[in-house]
Amino acid sequence: MSTKKLTLDDLPAATRQKLGVKRPRQSQFSKDEVRTHALRVLAEVASLTQDQRRRVLEHAVKVNAI
Repeated sequence: MSTKKLTLDDLPAATRQKLGVKRPRQSQFSKDEVRTHALRVLAEVASLTQDQRRRVLEHAVKVNAI
């Protein structure tokens, strides 16, 4: 006698919420894509001093939060 296993997709959203169960995140970016984009951004600010890079990146984080 075989039994079917219950998956998260089998549960309605309301039931998952009541149980406190969340689906695992499915990222749109692979780790390699994230690394590639990070290196491209850092290449753009490579000519700046460390203090200037810090200020620019802190400002970018603030702009991104809006």
